[in-house]
Order: sequence, then structure tokens, then C-alpha cells
Amino acid sequence: MFTPCDSTDIPALAVMLRGLHGHHVAHVPHRFHDRASEAELQAFLAEAMAEGACLCAYRVGQVPRGYLMWRWRLSEATALKHPQRHAVLEHIWVEPSWRRRGVARRLIAGFEAEIAGQGAEGWTTAVHAFNAPSRALMLGVGATGAVEVLEKRFQPAG
Repeated sequence: MFTPCDSTDIPALAVMLRGLHGHHVAHVPHRFHDRASEAELQAFLAEAMAEGACLCAYRVGQVPRGYLMWRWRLSEATALKHPQRHAVLEHIWVEPSWRRRGVARRLIAGFEAEIAGQGAEGWTTAVHAFNAPSRALMLGVGATGAVEVLEKRFQPAG
């Protein structure tokens, strides 16, 4: 079942955040580290919620088995752009033992229903180049390429 999260969910979400983050540390160690304590991960999630991030979970027996975190990106009209009401999907994670059961797709479907009901025009997300499964998921639910970000890393001197 897709349900919103509140502060009582933070300990369980922090465990899943460690899994998500560990995936990024393994593939992009020049950007991410794994030194955060449980308390720091919980504080990260609490701060995100306090700043307006919305977290939703897919629950089985009241236990979160996957989560999705998103925020609004509201843009006023400018001389060059139309006003926009988009959501930004920042995190999605499903416990490994619950993968390949449609949990991630259910999380996205619940997220889309929620934001559409609040007048969203659509959503965006960033997918790291190494993360082919996430890219496949996003394409599979109808997302398409919008902007490509390229990066050049310098080798340390000496």
C-alpha cells in the first residue's frame, strides 16, 4: 500500500537511505562517502521533510518496503519560460528482497496520482549514468530524456 510518511517513519527510512546511498558510494566514490551515522541519516531525512520534501512508502504490514522522496519545483514565468509546476523525484529505493514485484512502479504510480491531484504538469528526476536499472525504470513508466548533464573530472596533481 502506498502511504505518506511522517516523522515516525524516519528510522526505517534511514535504513533504506543507507542502502540507496551505498549504491551511489560504490559507483561514484569521488562524490559520495559512507561515513554518516544512523543519527546523521535520520537528521538528513528530518531536515528534508522540514524543508518541504514529501516522502511516501510502499508498506506491507505497516512496514515500509520501499520509499520515494520528492519536492515541488515551482517556476514563475520569465521572459523566456512559461510558469511551471513540476515535481522533482529525488530518491526511490526498494528493499532488495522486495524488488521485481512492481513495488517501484507502484511507488511512482502513487506519486504521479498525488502530484497530478495537486495540479502538477509533470515530474523530473536525475539518474546517474551508472544506474541502468533506475534509467530503465524511469523510461518504463514513460519518462523521456529532457536534458543531458555531462561531467569532466580532473585527475589530482602529483
